[in-house]
Amino acid sequence: MSRLEVRTILPREWVRWRELRLRALADAPDAFGETLEHARTRDEAGWRDQVSPKVGVGRFVAEHEGALVGMVVLVAGARFGHANVYAMWVAPEARRLGVGTVLLDEILELARVWGALDIELHVSDRAPDARAFYLRYGFVASGEREPLREGAQVGTEVLRLRLPPLVMGVVNVTPDSFSDGGEHFDAGAAIAHGEELLAAGADILDIGGEATNPRATPVTAAEELRRVLPVVNALAPKAAVSIDTTKAEVARICVSAGARIVNDVSGGVFDAAMISTIRELGVRYIAGHLRGRTLAEVFSAEGSVSWQTVAAELVERISALTPSMTWIDPGLGFGKGSDPEGNVALLRHAGDIAMTVGCPIVIGASRKRFVRRVAGLTESSGRDALDAASTLATIAAVRAGAHVVRVHNVALLKAHLTAYNRSRARAD
Repeated sequence: MSRLEVRTILPREWVRWRELRLRALADAPDAFGETLEHARTRDEAGWRDQVSPKVGVGRFVAEHEGALVGMVVLVAGARFGHANVYAMWVAPEARRLGVGTVLLDEILELARVWGALDIELHVSDRAPDARAFYLRYGFVASGEREPLREGAQVGTEVLRLRLPPLVMGVVNVTPDSFSDGGEHFDAGAAIAHGEELLAAGADILDIGGEATNPRATPVTAAEELRRVLPVVNALAPKAAVSIDTTKAEVARICVSAGARIVNDVSGGVFDAAMISTIRELGVRYIAGHLRGRTLAEVFSAEGSVSWQTVAAELVERISALTPSMTWIDPGLGFGKGSDPEGNVALLRHAGDIAMTVGCPIVIGASRKRFVRRVAGLTESSGRDALDAASTLATIAAVRAGAHVVRVHNVALLKAHLTAYNRSRARAD
């Protein structure tokens, strides 16, 4: 199908939404929780209210050459991490042309932004084709059943889908990163590495020009930009790019160059202008957790911090930000030291932290000092061993409820994620 567009419905388009909704109810009267007769009684104010923007509700339509040919509604669940799909419908003339897949792709992307990894929908017993479509897409029958609506003789089957976490691949354009310093310091090498990570399955590329390990040397904004800007310019047209920086100036310029996410390990502590800059730019922001005004301060007073304390401090740190545009990072290793116990506790409580703060959580355990100690590795153990240990730690974070995982070896993680998801599906 040419010129197919999926977008959110605008409030001024309530008349078009009404026509689409009434057409869907007439076409599939036994597929929705509302009857056509009930919908026809709704007045203009009711229709306007239905399409007005609401927190936790996303209404999408598929449009082809000016005609609306499909719709779907996503609603955030009562529990953080869950969402429900409602009112999925494709016009008869547009069926078998991929409209349904595009609609689901769009709303599931929004679900992940909300931090929802568990998706639920109800499919009518009188819609076998729709059920088959959802199963092909990846939904799984839960074994639960509910009536279509109060008083209806038609039943529905509850289907569920568990979304995989987003995978963020690391592109260090630095000479002194703890894991791969110098390997991709040249812009050409960094760009090639980013393309390799994309080919391996990365959803996001996290590009950084200043190392943040205890032995790293701080750099100016000008030097950081000299390192990362050519890489951002080259990769942003090909991928979702995150700029890993604690400097508002670097964030602003890289967003102008195409970066969609700002990943700040300091959560706005290192640069007082960062939070206001993020509010002005309106981009997604990853607020990291650490203590101290500089990296030297952070690493000079290391010690374990409880997950409850980390969550409480992150709540305060993001209070001036838009929740729907904010992700959080508990900062494994940042001021928590290489002591395994405190870092592992944060990893195991990733879902609890996310639920407490009310934002999706990013976990970056890859090649951290505590992973090396947990696995009993030495400096001479080799990177393959460290990557294997890092992957196991990352899978543990996924099990705990991580929404985004930041890793160096994307190919290895993706292989393990595939195996994990298959084992989980069999267990379900």
